[in-house]
Amino acid sequence: MDFNIVDIEEFSGEMAKIYSIILEDDEETLLDKFFEENRGYEKELRNIAAKLDTMGHYTGCRIHFFKDKEGAPGDGMAVLKSGRLRLYCLRFDNTCIFVGSGGYKPPGVAAYQDDFLLNSKAQQMRKIAASINKAIKEKDLIINDDGTIKTTDFLDLKI
Repeated sequence: MDFNIVDIEEFSGEMAKIYSIILEDDEETLLDKFFEENRGYEKELRNIAAKLDTMGHYTGCRIHFFKDKEGAPGDGMAVLKSGRLRLYCLRFDNTCIFVGSGGYKPPGVAAYQDDFLLNSKAQQMRKIAASINKAIKEKDLIINDDGTIKTTDFLDLKI
């Protein structure tokens, strides 16, 4: 499945760029869907939105905002969390993140793999991360020092 990378201008700023993903044939980003699907957790959503805003405009994507090493070693996948709400991301230094989706981690669930919904969202982000990492390795996608991205005209990201 193809996808596009979209700058989330509401959160992107001088300190970091915040991107999300639009899957083929969708009109909403994965971040939009995350906020829509988790409306019942208003406090946690406000906290996650505040963290994204702070990263983009004030601090950059510092590691202390994330639980790192959520995916396979070296893939850059991390989780931004508030309470029991999880948002899966691909983090590059302090300059940018690619935000996927996530969900609520019920009490008693030790790892995302133990919950069908969280596991599906994490696996989706792992596939997106693999495509982005491959594009970076092949120099089809370049992340500049300021977090902006440049792609080749023939870049075809697939998950």
